[in-house]
Order: sequence, then structure tokens, then C-alpha cells
Amino acid sequence: MKIISVLLVLLSSYGLWGQISVDDTSYSVEELVKDVLINSNCAETTNYTSKTGLEEGLNGIGYFKANDSGFPFEEGIVLSTGRAKLAEGPNNDIHDGGSENWPGDADLRSITGSDALYNASYIQFDFVPHTNHISFNFLFASEEYQENFQCTFGDVFAFILTDAQGISTNLAVIPNNKLPVSVTTIRPGVEGECGARNITYFDKINGLGSAISFHGQTTSLTAESPVVPNSSYTIKLVIADNRDSKVDSAVFLEAGSFLLGYDLGENRTVASGNPACINETIALDATVEGVTDYKWYKNDVEITDWSGVSQVAVTESGAYSVELVFSESCVATGTLEAEFIPAPVIDAEPDSLFFCDVDANGNEVVDLTVNGQYILGGQDINVYQVTYYLSLEEAEAFENAIENPETYELKKAKETVYARISSGNSCYEVTAFEVSLLGLDFQTELQEEYILCLGANAETLEPLPVLSTGLSPAIYKFTWYRESVSADNLIVGATDASYTASEEGTYVVSLQNIELGCEFPLYTQVVTSPQAEVFEVVFISDPFTDNNIVDITAEGQGSYLYSVDDSNFSSEHRFENLSPGEHVAYITDIHNCSVLSKEFMVVDYPKFFTPNGDGVNDVWSIVGFPQIEDPAVSIYNQYGALLHQLNGNFGWDGTFNGKNAPSSDYWFKVEYTKDGGRKEFKGHFSLKR
Repeated sequence: MKIISVLLVLLSSYGLWGQISVDDTSYSVEELVKDVLINSNCAETTNYTSKTGLEEGLNGIGYFKANDSGFPFEEGIVLSTGRAKLAEGPNNDIHDGGSENWPGDADLRSITGSDALYNASYIQFDFVPHTNHISFNFLFASEEYQENFQCTFGDVFAFILTDAQGISTNLAVIPNNKLPVSVTTIRPGVEGECGARNITYFDKINGLGSAISFHGQTTSLTAESPVVPNSSYTIKLVIADNRDSKVDSAVFLEAGSFLLGYDLGENRTVASGNPACINETIALDATVEGVTDYKWYKNDVEITDWSGVSQVAVTESGAYSVELVFSESCVATGTLEAEFIPAPVIDAEPDSLFFCDVDANGNEVVDLTVNGQYILGGQDINVYQVTYYLSLEEAEAFENAIENPETYELKKAKETVYARISSGNSCYEVTAFEVSLLGLDFQTELQEEYILCLGANAETLEPLPVLSTGLSPAIYKFTWYRESVSADNLIVGATDASYTASEEGTYVVSLQNIELGCEFPLYTQVVTSPQAEVFEVVFISDPFTDNNIVDITAEGQGSYLYSVDDSNFSSEHRFENLSPGEHVAYITDIHNCSVLSKEFMVVDYPKFFTPNGDGVNDVWSIVGFPQIEDPAVSIYNQYGALLHQLNGNFGWDGTFNGKNAPSSDYWFKVEYTKDGGRKEFKGHFSLKR
């Protein structure tokens, strides 16, 4: 029992150190700002104020430590819309502190445009930077990442930087797109309800072993802004519930990350789109009032020749940094990465481009980039690009490039296009070429699809399809291809206005207008239509019925139409009410490539006969006698006396024992085999003299 108690204590201790801890009582606002967030003498800070839910007994402001929990920040400040202490992990509950009696914040409402805020917590202070740039790291976490809240609800926060002129800026924004950070702007998404958004900046959904108690959290982000050295600023770090007072959110600020550094300017690299070219110079100026010394470094190695100098000239690639020494306890830093590349050259002057206005509507979508390969030559496409402009001034200024040069809509008979080769906004060369739209009232007989007829064994049937453009060789030159226009797909010798195809597939004819010189392709498709491999006539009805029914069946790779005798072809394969006697069944494919036929016999019997020697109806017999399996036919008079038995397909001539039988009704019986069993049919007919 003691062993169990000790184990429980150890587990409890492990759980404590697996999560952050929050102290919401020991630190004043000034201490949180000066000793935790800034921890530097490079800024004069004053006028520390804060507000949270103390009137409701809730403190949303506190100091936190990571305690080796794996939380991204070792220590810092937490601002919450509920009780800051409840930020301690693990995530085993939903925190919902505060009420609508705990108000929002007017400054936050103004800068975010949110009109219903509750449970606001903020820290505010003034500072005077010695340098020209500030930055600090933060992380946003919220219970609203649970379920589908992230699709519609988003508590709001802001880092409101206000300059001496009263102009305010929110620094709590997503890099690049500058959207305010919130649950709705950085989220993993909910299947079927809302998609992921800015997922690169979302860290994880927290579980039972998490360092903090909130359901989800972002990655570490950086708030930053240029500032004017020695000018006065106010910054307000504020968070609030949005739209209702339910479900808590928090923002964590990393201790010591409030840096007052120096911005040497944008990196000059290929990746940043602004490299320098060989023989150019990058001027770096770190001049700031109050600096006692400057120390410069290249790739972390001090450049002693530049010691004490505020302005330097960079001519080699490398990672440069500078330390601005204001005092022993205040040293600001700035960095810039420089990359020098060879100046680009125009490898070959581009050709004038001619495009045909095929439909004579005054415009055509054309590809301007076909000249790019000539301009670039063998220069590295990962470093140099060709961009296109409609004026020399725009090309030189690297402004208003044609957005989609691959699909440029040419609306004039002639335009001058300016091509710039450069690595982004760096040293460059500009050349120009003419783009002409040539009028061409164009019509063709080439169809979208042709049929290649196949026999039952997939052999081609005559006539083969003729792919005819209907155009004159006096006006056009023709070159035919299979699948696409390329040297590998060229059909050798096919240079006429038409082509006879013997294989299925896509065919392309490239037309060159002899007078205008422009070329363009036309496409068509050749599809096969095979004969049926199996063709049968199947009787659905039994012999001697009042409604004779057959099904015509076909099996094969095509689609088929059916007919009996002189009826029109249709997709209906069942035929009814067929008369006794001989018939012909037909099938054809839906393209009428070929017609197959098969004769069949409908079994029945005549209702009367007239054995008077005139050669018409002189003999009575079963129609279609050979179609019956193993038949036996017997004829009787009205008294049931057997008069005659049919032998094969020979009929009864109306005599009995060498004498003419009288005009009367006679009966017959037919026995035959079907589906393995014997069947019998009885009927009667009339003899007329």
C-alpha cells in the first residue's frame, strides 16, 4: 500500500512538470514588461497599465514557465479571456471563464472591426526605441479549435502599436497576407464544414498530455514593425472574447523576445527576388544617434576593417550583421543576406510573332513566351526569368508585367512587347519584339469526329475515313500529325488538304497560310466502330401462337441497331406479331458501317387450302416445318379418323385413298421436341373446293 502511495506521488509530480505553470499573483505589470518581455536596456519604457477581470475575481494576466514540457517558449507572459492560471495543462477540460459583465476593449474593437467583445485582458506601456525595428514572438491558443467553432467563431486579439502622431497598427497578423491571427484565419479545418486555412501556421490539436489546457494552438509567430529611433510609441497587447463571452482563448508572449534591433533592409538574394549583380555595391547604413560603437560581421566573422563605421559597402555574397553598441547593457543587432550574381544577357534576339485571327473576331489568345527560350539561352532558369511588358518604361521599372503571357489576348493588328531578363528586381536587359494579328476569315470542312469501320475480327473495312479540311492548297500548306504536333508524331508524306486514316486516335493538321505566314493547328478524332462478333435470332414465343415474338441479339465492342425485313433500324431488338414464313433479321452498328443479315422462319400453319389444281394453295403443310425439332404431324376428319401423316416437308394434297376428300373442316396434331421435352399442339383448318 505504501508502494502505491509513493507511485501516485511520483506520477503526480511527473504530471506537474509535464505542463506549464502559471503565476498570476507575483508579478506587477512593470515587472512583466521590463523583466520578462523586454529584458533589455535598449528601450525606455514607462506608463505601465493593465486591465483584466479582477472585478469578477478572475485574473487573465500571468507569468508562465514551460517546465521542460516541450512548450515552444521557456517562459513569458500569458493574456487570457478567462483565468490565466487555467492555461496550465493538460487539455482535459473546456475552460469557459468570465461573463458578459466583464467588458471588452474599445481600442481592440476599433482596430479589428469586431462589435461584440467581452472578457478583455490587456497590458499597455510606452517606449522610446533607440533603433529602427522592433519584434517579439507570440503564440495563440484557444478552446474554439474544438468541434466546428473554428469555422465561424474567432476570439480576437491585437498588438496595437501607436506612434507619436496617433497612427495605430495591429502587429498580430499572419506573415505575408497580413490577416489578423485568429481561430478562423489559422485552422486545420473540419471535414464537410470548412477547409484548412493558413495551415502552415497551425501547430496542433492538444491531447491529455499537452503542456497547456487549450484545445489547439498556432506555431510561434513574430510580430514586427519598423520604428523611428528616439520617437515615442505606445503598444497595447490585448485579447477578448468575440461575439459572446463563452469559451476561453489566450496569447502567449515569449520572454526576452521583445527585441529592438536594427533593420538593414530587405535581403538581397535570388530567393527574395532582389539579388545584387557582380560589380554592383550594396550600401548598408546603420547610422543611429547615440551609438558608441559599430561592429560588423560576415558569416559570423568580425570585419575589423569596418569597426566603428556606421556605413559600409558590400560587394561579396554572404550573411552580414552589425552590432550597434549604445552601452554595455544595450547592444542592438541587424542582419542582411547578400547574393551577387552575373548580370543577365540576351542570348539571342527574339523573333517577331505572327498569329492568325482564325475566326475573324478581332482578337486571339496567344503565347508570348515562345521567345523566352531564345532570350534565356543556357542561363539558369532558377536564377533568371523573362517577364513581358507593354512599354519600355514599365519593363525598366519592373512594374505591371503581363500577368499571363502564355495566354495573352492580342486585340490589335500589331503590338510591341518588351521582354526583360533579370533575377527579380535586379540588374536586367530589355529587348523588344513585334506581335502581329493577321486577319483570316477561316472556315473548314474538317469534322470533330470520323468513324473507322471494323469487321468482326477488328480488320478495317472500306471505305476508310477521309479527313478533309476542304481548304485550297493554293492558300495553305498542310502537315499532318498523330496525337500532337511534334517531330516524333509527324506523318511522313502527309501534306495534302485531306488525309485517309487507317487507325483510330487524334489527328492534327498544321495549317500555314502561304500569304500571311502564320500557322495554327486543327484537331479531329478518329474512333472505331466494330461489327458484332455474335448475331442470333432467338424465338421468345412458342410455335403456333397468335403472337410470334423474336429477339435479335448482338455481342461485340460497339453499339448496334436492329431491323426485320423492311422495317427501319432502331435500338429496339424485340419484334412481335411476325407473320408465318420466311423473314430476314438485320443488324448494323450505330454508324451504319456495315449490315449483317440472317434468315429465319416463323413456324405456323395455313387456316385453309384449295386443292383445285390451279397451283395456288393446292397443298396444306406446316409453315417452317424444318425449323421444328423431330416433328410428327397427323391429320384427322371430323370423326377422328386418321387421314394422313406428313412425311418431312411434304404436305397433304386433300386426297384419301386416292379420292378427293370433301370440303370440310379437318383437325391436326403436331408433336415436337423443345427444351429437351416433347410438346403437342392441336388445331384445325378448312379444305375448300
